[in-house]
Amino acid sequence: MPTTADAVARVLAVNGVRRVYGLPGGEIAEIMAACRRLGLAFILTRHENAACIMASVTGEVTRRPGVVLATVGPGATNLVNGVANAFLERAPLLVISAQVATSVAPVLPHQRLDLEALFRPITKWSCTLTGKDTAGTVQRALDIAVEGRPGPVYLALPGDVARMEEIPLDPLLAPYRSSPAVAPPASDVQRAAQMISEARKPLALVGIGLDPTVTRPSLLRWLDTARIPVAVTPKAKGLVPEDHPLFVATCTGMAGDRFFSELVKESDLLIGVGFDPTEAIRPFYMDRPFISVAEYGVAEPAFLPALELIGSVPDTLDSLAAKPGGVHDWTPETLTRFRQALAAHLAPSLDHNRPGLSPAGVFGRLRELTPRDTILTVDTGAHKLLIGQIWRSYQPQTYLVSHGLSTMGQALPAALAAKLAHPNRPVVAVTGDGGLAMVLSELETASRLELPVLVVVLCDRGLHLIRLHQERKGFQAAGVDFGPIDFAGIAPGLGCHGVRARTWPEFDAAVVAALTAARPTVVEVPVDPADYNRML
Repeated sequence: MPTTADAVARVLAVNGVRRVYGLPGGEIAEIMAACRRLGLAFILTRHENAACIMASVTGEVTRRPGVVLATVGPGATNLVNGVANAFLERAPLLVISAQVATSVAPVLPHQRLDLEALFRPITKWSCTLTGKDTAGTVQRALDIAVEGRPGPVYLALPGDVARMEEIPLDPLLAPYRSSPAVAPPASDVQRAAQMISEARKPLALVGIGLDPTVTRPSLLRWLDTARIPVAVTPKAKGLVPEDHPLFVATCTGMAGDRFFSELVKESDLLIGVGFDPTEAIRPFYMDRPFISVAEYGVAEPAFLPALELIGSVPDTLDSLAAKPGGVHDWTPETLTRFRQALAAHLAPSLDHNRPGLSPAGVFGRLRELTPRDTILTVDTGAHKLLIGQIWRSYQPQTYLVSHGLSTMGQALPAALAAKLAHPNRPVVAVTGDGGLAMVLSELETASRLELPVLVVVLCDRGLHLIRLHQERKGFQAAGVDFGPIDFAGIAPGLGCHGVRARTWPEFDAAVVAALTAARPTVVEVPVDPADYNRML
């Protein structure tokens, strides 16, 4: 007879899951063995948080739930940051952890925690498997993860339940197929078209609340028809090619945000296409009438859009494009002046043989040296606010970043997940020395999995964004400086190639070599924080 663990693995396989990320433990041996028997690869990471990030990024790029597996107690609690990240990054994710056996839980407090309650605030659904209708429960969890606003779900699997015999699975069990999105009422579409037509200076904001690949053609057709300038959030970079004549900026907290704020003030209507407030650093979207076109509702307790068109975004945009358009007051000259002012603000600092290279210069050179379809993963820190504005993205899902939670240590595991999903695409991770130090051991994961990613680590020996916040508030900087780390020297010990680039020729040579290398490469770049001080 199949066990509960067999039932879980079978549902995952039927739904097309190919990999499960995590760390092993004696309490999850049954489910690991069940997955292996069905051909599901177990991807071992060095920490559960990294496994969770890899699984959630897999969910982001595939639009199907990634799966992470952890053992009981500390294995489960180590997942919390990664699960919270998936929750605010709107990433479909199935989290499975072991739980203390039901037979001893009432009398044995060792590693006993209320894991359902722990994960409930940061998941869409939290449940403990009981050995009854396991297939239906796991299928429901996968469905919930992708329905409406995507996000994580959590299942606890007690050790004795995993070994229980279960009724054989229905051989006709079918994978989840999303229901066709219901189009918004025609009257609401007509009202939106009228509001857009009557606006003198409408501004479009593109975000994560849509399927990027499916929506992109309709989005570009609508923009070309409506002739409305457009900004994208960091999670939506590439949905609108950044050489498009109507593209103006990456918004929500990036360098040069004051220029974008002035553009918002000049507008009289904001049109969110998949815009989700989880990405906003400030509530600028409340300053003007707001129309939301998204797959799910984006209203918050104190934010109610003037109109929400919830449903199939491509169908809604096609309907809007077919409506008569208005004559807007934006001129090509206005948008050109905006772009020029922003570009001048982002110009790299001159090299004066100070502590290191200009971060803005590094990002510009990196973009020039890498192919147009390069996948870039970006960690949190001062550099994120610059590269989000400087790096040009041309295709959806080629810029992967934690922006809803803005967690550090995300770039490296995200790059590994992206490389597993797209083995023939160049993948580059940009991180600070603080962020990489948090996940340094995952370089061994990259080497063991033979994933030739390029990791560019910007070294200024401190947490510079926090320093700026402290100084802006009038405090003396404290707790933000640390000693130098020899990343280029450490990398070979973890199976990677390591290079230190102090000059532009060294940097160019290191990047070019890494793009054709057969193993991961860490390029350590000492940087001068002058760009951060001036641009942020």
